[in-house]
Amino acid sequence: MIIRRYLVKETLKTQGAILFILLLIFFSQKLIRILSSAIEGNIPRDLIMPLLVLGISNMADLILPLSLFLGILVTFGRLYSDSEMVAMQACGVKKNLTYQVVFFLCILTCALTSINCLWFGPWSSLKQDQLIENAKINPSLAGLLAGQFQQTPDGNSVIYINSVNNNALDKVFIAQINPKNNQRPSIIIANKGKTGHDDEGNQIITLEDANRYEGTAQLKDFRISNFHNYLGIIKPKELDSIDDEKTDVQQLSLTNLIQTKTLKAEAEFYWRLTLIISVPLMAFLVIPLSVSNPRQGRLAQILPALLLYLIYFLLASSIKANAGKGRLDPALWFYIINLIYFIIALFLNCWDNLFMRKLRLKYIAS
Repeated sequence: MIIRRYLVKETLKTQGAILFILLLIFFSQKLIRILSSAIEGNIPRDLIMPLLVLGISNMADLILPLSLFLGILVTFGRLYSDSEMVAMQACGVKKNLTYQVVFFLCILTCALTSINCLWFGPWSSLKQDQLIENAKINPSLAGLLAGQFQQTPDGNSVIYINSVNNNALDKVFIAQINPKNNQRPSIIIANKGKTGHDDEGNQIITLEDANRYEGTAQLKDFRISNFHNYLGIIKPKELDSIDDEKTDVQQLSLTNLIQTKTLKAEAEFYWRLTLIISVPLMAFLVIPLSVSNPRQGRLAQILPALLLYLIYFLLASSIKANAGKGRLDPALWFYIINLIYFIIALFLNCWDNLFMRKLRLKYIAS
């Protein structure tokens, strides 16, 4: 049907635009936080883009339901204010058509939300932790900050690099404070150097015109060596498997989440269900709220709808936080909140049907 395709197309266009704007806002906030961590030296520069991409799942948790909610509210509100909906109904188009369109959009958004909540979200959260932990145990000289003294994660050496340009290093200073195997402390100074990797994944460090000073001030026994090329090989350390007891519940799959008998796991389980259930529930709720009179302002419908949406997710977030601490039963409050909102949505959708009109007229007449 042409009208059905028209409604789907217009709503999808609005939902896509809203989704893009919301993602851009949250993406910018995430970028600022990651760049701040990179500037402070907490994460290497080569992890900025992977962490940004993997962080999209956290943004999509709340953005996907909100995009459909606002898409329906804005699109249907515009159609009512422009009298297009009135013209459609005057031509014999039933109101059930809008429910069919919303139902179709709910299926698409629910599918994306379910994939994100049940698979991509836990996987991306686990992958982010693995990348950060791997960067901590296998630091890269190319990822060090220029112009700052930095200590290696094992605490055995201090490194200073004047400037870093891709894999090229300029004026390198390395002080081995606590060498292993009873070796004496040493200092390496080089005018320039470069980093790379071999076929086995080992990190290769080449320093040109390097001088090595080895010894201690107490013994006054120094050894000075000059190298045209000083080559060092750093083998990557294997990342230990993460203990299940220390794993964040956000990183657990749905099966593992059900099998994990903890308060946080139960709270996370019902939070994920809330994110999925909220898509059809909020879409069903916003249909009558999008009805507007051309003589009325658009804010008359948008503000109450946004208020109901905000209250729903604030309650859901509060339930998750308190349930994780054992202060309430997440299953009970999950059913209470969703049942209340379902009754509100059912009441709003039935308010303008024939039965309710007769009932209101009978009540007013009496």
